[in-house]
Amino acid sequence: MSGERGFTLIELTIAVTLFTIGILGLLSVLAGITRLLAQGDRIATASFYAQERLETVRNTTCAGLISGSQTRGGIYDLIWSVTPMFGGNAQRVQVVVTYPSRPGATRADTLSTSVSCIL
Repeated sequence: MSGERGFTLIELTIAVTLFTIGILGLLSVLAGITRLLAQGDRIATASFYAQERLETVRNTTCAGLISGSQTRGGIYDLIWSVTPMFGGNAQRVQVVVTYPSRPGATRADTLSTSVSCIL
């Protein structure tokens, strides 16, 4: 019976253990990728809301520019401030978007632009 082919119980146990370790490693990488994709989506959405606010400001007359705040999408808090520049000939507009980046933490992104008030 010494010529029989096959796997011993020890070889099979080692193979299953290595396979399990590999699968667990792959699952942890997939979980990390999922978190990064979700974070990227939140950052892109925050950027969209900030740019949308800046476009609204650019289409407003200088006399109508005021600071304010707004909540979008339930988790994105936008705060924009308008500051006169160059003796009132321009306005600096800054938009800060705050949103949760991961459980228990928040992130704030800032976009700013200048609006000319000279006609």
